[in-house]
Amino acid sequence: MKTLVVMRHGQAMPSISGQPDKDRTLTEAGIMALEARLPYLLRLLQAQGRTAQVWASPAKRARQTAALLEHTLKDKGVQVDGKVQTPESLWRQDVQGFLAQLQASDTKLVFAVGHIPFVEEAVERLVGTTPAFSPGALACLEVPERKVDGVEDDARLLWFVQGPVAAHWATLIQLQEVITQTAEAIEERRAAFLKDPDDIETIHRFRTNSRTLRSLLAFIKPWQDRAENAEAQVILRDIVRHTSRLRELDVFEKQVHDNASSSPELLALCRSEAAAERAKVREILASKQVTRSFERAMELSRHITWRRRVAKRGLSAEAIRTRFDALIESVSADLAVVRLSDAELTHDVRKRAKRGRYVAELCQHILGPDAVDIAKGMMAHQDDLGAVCDARANIRLINELLSRNVPEPVVWELNLLRAQNEAFLYTTFKASEAM
Repeated sequence: MKTLVVMRHGQAMPSISGQPDKDRTLTEAGIMALEARLPYLLRLLQAQGRTAQVWASPAKRARQTAALLEHTLKDKGVQVDGKVQTPESLWRQDVQGFLAQLQASDTKLVFAVGHIPFVEEAVERLVGTTPAFSPGALACLEVPERKVDGVEDDARLLWFVQGPVAAHWATLIQLQEVITQTAEAIEERRAAFLKDPDDIETIHRFRTNSRTLRSLLAFIKPWQDRAENAEAQVILRDIVRHTSRLRELDVFEKQVHDNASSSPELLALCRSEAAAERAKVREILASKQVTRSFERAMELSRHITWRRRVAKRGLSAEAIRTRFDALIESVSADLAVVRLSDAELTHDVRKRAKRGRYVAELCQHILGPDAVDIAKGMMAHQDDLGAVCDARANIRLINELLSRNVPEPVVWELNLLRAQNEAFLYTTFKASEAM
């Protein structure tokens, strides 16, 4: 008896006008899906120690599939006899010719990678049943070593397994692309800031991109390697903290600048404080220790290690949407009851609203078209909570400046600004409690 494993090639790229059908290749997701699932699918065969031949249609997508199959077989202890053979019968959909070649072969174990409808017709011809082959599906048959005309009555279907759902790996690719692009943006912002630390917008974008990446990593936490996710998040948290005071100074300087009655002395004080802090931040970001940590976080972000179950099965868009919906529902529930006078809770809810916004903006191609409106809603909440957090930060900063030896007119202005921020908080808290 011969063992025949009939396989449909993995998910292929769609047809392109003017491109020969033979030249179509596997998609990146199709390749990932086969690499992940073939080792598990081939366990059913229990062929360790046996010798096999791998046949494939001459089409590029079939040859790519066969190459992945050959690699997996060798890795599982199956000896592959010679190179992958490419009989034209598999491309011409010639079942009769293929079966004749199978009978003529001395090999007891043959893998044949072909196309629809050939794979289904070959199985039907041999065992009288027609399983529907998805991309990457395999059917294992026991075929008598006798003339083709008598095969139909005695061949047996041992098992049939559908191929992996390549779309589940496509979502992993999409997530990785989003995270990689964010990491690349951070690297560009850091380099630009180190080159020109006086560019206020650059450090602002660096901080925003860093928060965005950390939000994305927090979102994929259930699916990424636990230790790597935690390490990257800690590094990014520490990097953002290095820039926190500079961000507060920039916000306060804007408030001072927007106040038409601000004196040149107060404006000069704000600019001096911000410039000194930017120099400090630049020195920290350029240090060897922070540079090593930063590069480590970027490397972990560019090459996500998925947890074993995710690497094995992929990740559906539905699973991503379910986690996103849970995040938005949690944030919305807290927004409905948050007491703005509770500084810690306000900060936490704002942070999670940002996370929902960043994920919605960057993953809308996975989440669906309504993600845009959800992002806008989260941005509105983020802005409202941000105004409260900024007022608190302004008061802290003013108190710090007042503890120094500043000119008396500036002291008066700072006290007035502190009173304005306190009045804003009082009015906002009262309005919130009345709702």
